[in-house]
Amino acid sequence: MTFPRLTPQQYHLITRVALWSLAVIVVSGAAVRLTGSGLGCSDWPNCEAGQLIPEADFHAWVEFGNRIITGLVSIAVVLAVSGSTLRRPLVTKLTRWSLGLIVGVAAQIALGAITVIAHLSPPVVMGHFLLSMVLIWNAVVLEDLARPDSTTDSNEYLARSLHRHIGVVAVATALVVISGTLVTGSGPHGGDENVERLGLPFSEIARVHGGAVVILLMLTVTLRFRVQNSRNTLVKHRVNVVLLVMVLQAVIGYTQYFTQLPVLLVGFHVAGATILWMSAVRLTLATRTSHHEVR
Repeated sequence: MTFPRLTPQQYHLITRVALWSLAVIVVSGAAVRLTGSGLGCSDWPNCEAGQLIPEADFHAWVEFGNRIITGLVSIAVVLAVSGSTLRRPLVTKLTRWSLGLIVGVAAQIALGAITVIAHLSPPVVMGHFLLSMVLIWNAVVLEDLARPDSTTDSNEYLARSLHRHIGVVAVATALVVISGTLVTGSGPHGGDENVERLGLPFSEIARVHGGAVVILLMLTVTLRFRVQNSRNTLVKHRVNVVLLVMVLQAVIGYTQYFTQLPVLLVGFHVAGATILWMSAVRLTLATRTSHHEVR
């Protein structure tokens, strides 16, 4: 049997679908938590013992719908892996990175089951979200490597100190995301009204998270001024994207805090955190082919 061959452009499209499907599952998982549907299905993989499909119950269908989306994400990931072997020319690096998605999705499915069994224990839910961020990092790298023009940026020179600055921004972004999970684990939206929360003062954790955001914003604004005269147009573009997403995230974050955490705004904040992380990873990847200027 002869399998169809994929062009670099076709495979890149597959990796983009896989990436954005992984981003969607983060938001749909947040919707489960924000609607109090975390225990809408009390069993796994069945919704209830001996019952795969839930009955006519809103919370059960929200939880079960998230499981269906997980299945669709798994299909997208399998296509990314199989597509890497059908791409011509064949690039073994793409296959290796695509296999990382398979491992990550399998781990997420297992952790999802543990989350239900543990009755939405905050540390487990936090781990579930952070593993999603690792998966998205993997998917962003794969999608970036799969770009047909990924090594054709002619404006590639970048100062060594700017490489380090971009690395610091990426680390600061990760710390903001991690501190955000602590806020979530301490806040009122635990996925079910009876779920025990982290024993941390919510207002204090929120201030720590807000302080981390301010530091990240300062680092990124400084970076934007530093790359102003750089010849690397890709880096400048991606710094602009990170800065824009960060400002929007900060506005949403502070608004939701001072308006008593409305569910819709919290959902937008989760989506924004996902996009911010994707943007930060893309920024670091923009330096991977850069030659250091002597300075």
